Parts: sequence; C-alpha cells; structure tokens
Amino acid sequence: MKEKLKKLTPNNFILDYWKDEIKKLEKKEIEINVADFDYTLFSRDEQLEKEQYLRENRGDLWPKAIAEIGWGINSYIEKYYLNKIFPTEILEKFNKKYDLIITAWIYEFQIAKLNASNLTDYNFVITKNWEEKIIELIRYIIYKLKFIPSKITVYEDRPQYFIEYRDLIKDVLEVKLEIMYVEMDWNNGYKKIEKV
Repeated sequence: MKEKLKKLTPNNFILDYWKDEIKKLEKKEIEINVADFDYTLFSRDEQLEKEQYLRENRGDLWPKAIAEIGWGINSYIEKYYLNKIFPTEILEKFNKKYDLIITAWIYEFQIAKLNASNLTDYNFVITKNWEEKIIELIRYIIYKLKFIPSKITVYEDRPQYFIEYRDLIKDVLEVKLEIMYVEMDWNNGYKKIEKV
C-alpha cells in the first residue's frame, strides 16, 4: 500500500499513522455519501454550449478564458450558477451531518459555485487536483467525522482515481466502499448512476 500511496504523496510514512489513528476510532453502523460537484451534482453543459471561448479553453485555461471574455468570477457565477435548478437525486441521499462534497480545482471558483448553489451548509472539501481527493477523503473520516462508517458510497463523473485507489481506501479505513459512476443529462437529471 505504501507503494500505491507514493503516487499520491511523497509522505508515504503517513500510512502507518493513519492506521494507528483508525484503531482509535469507533465503528458505527452509519453509511456516508461522498459526491463530486462538477458534472456530478451540477452540469456545466449549458456553459459549454453557450460560450465557445470557454469550450475551447477548458481545464487550467478556464480562469484565463473567463477573464479574457471580460467577466470576473462573480459575473460568471451569477450567469451560470445563481438560482439555477439542478438535479437533487444524489443530494436527497445526503445527511448534512456526515456526508461530504469533495471537489477539485481553484478554491475561489469552487467555493463561489458552492455558495451560489446553496451547498455550503454541507460538509465540503476543495482540493487542487483529482489525486488529492483520495487523501482528503481519508483525512475527512479520521479528523472530521471521527468514526468509521459501515459503508462509503462515492458518486463521481470521473471515478478512475477512486477505482485506482479503492484498495488503499478500504485498507486504511477498513470500510466497505461503493463507487458510483454518474452521467448527467445537463441539469435536467441523470442519464446514469451505476456501480463500477
């Protein structure tokens, strides 16, 4: 497992520390849900259809593209997130006390999107990249939740990292892990939510 962890962090010594911390935690018959934000809870398809410049400058180029269009973060958020309807099929399963939204990208953009979508009263973590989601999920269980749930269900439109590190998560947390692939139908609902 330490070799697997090396891909995520040079500090693979934390594996033993995590395992020691897990031994101190109570196991509870509580299932928790974890969901990504973009393309899992909220679709960006409308933005990509309407804004060709954004469509051609995705990923790390997105903030620069928004600035070049002449928008600030607030203008972009108001146009595409504020008071927008999005599907709640996954969110309806959420317990605000335990469950987690874990999303990756630039903190200011993600927090602005969560705020505009009225999701900041849920537990959330914003990471810099996809890989950090694995470590942050483990940290959330150990340091924030402070108990071992009976099951974790992860909802993701890009579940590959959770699939790749499934054994690591299960080994460290000693928990049943279910990974659900999510495909949105714009913000009208879901085409697919299936176990992978």
